[in-house]
Order: sequence, then structure tokens, then C-alpha cells
Amino acid sequence: MLDTNIYDRVVDRRGFAERINAAALAGAIEILRTRVQEEEIARIPDAARRAAMRRIRSRIVPVSEAARAGAHPPSEDAQIAATAAALAEVLVTEDREMRERAAAHPIEVWSFEELVAFVESLPS
Repeated sequence: MLDTNIYDRVVDRRGFAERINAAALAGAIEILRTRVQEEEIARIPDAARRAAMRRIRSRIVPVSEAARAGAHPPSEDAQIAATAAALAEVLVTEDREMRERAAAHPIEVWSFEELVAFVESLPS
């Protein structure tokens, strides 16, 4: 699962969105996305950038029930972290607080550069 800030990094790195899409089509990776990322991407004012982020192949999944538990409405980051922990093998984020939040869950957390290294190691 990609934190929303990672979509920015993906579209900024020349040819990387296409590389991720090719890996997804080949079944080598699967990017999960919740309505939280969808809503955050929808708020991006630059239409071309928003469209580029939406073109990253992903499967929409529901927000984890664990993210909705508790008396207070969970933050967007909490919803992403809890859903990633429930459904994904890896959460990719550069956000320090998100990394700390994810550390409370049994999930691997990668930086953007770790994602790049993984995708570039896949056969073309």
C-alpha cells in the first residue's frame, strides 16, 4: 500500500509509474488503495497530476474495521496504516508519524527508495 505522499514521488520519477503499472499487469506486485487515498488524490488541484496518480494501477479495498474502532474518528493516516496492516505486506511512506503508527502493526514499512529498488529488481 502506498501512502498518498508516495503517489507524488511515483509520478515525479520519470518512467516509474509506467514501471509500476507493468509490474502490476505482470502480477509481480499489487498496489492497494482505500477511499482515503482516493479522497486525498481527488483534492489535488492540478488536474494533470491528479490524473497521473489515478493511472497508477491499484485495487480499491475497504478501510479496515480496526481503523474505525474507538470513540474518536481516526485520522486519514491511521486509517491507511491500519488498513495496510490488515491487508498489505508492505506500507510505503516517507511520513515519520505514519512510520511510527505502522510500527505498532505487523507490517513492513519501506521508504520510496526501497520501493524503487524493489520494482527495479523485478524482471522487465
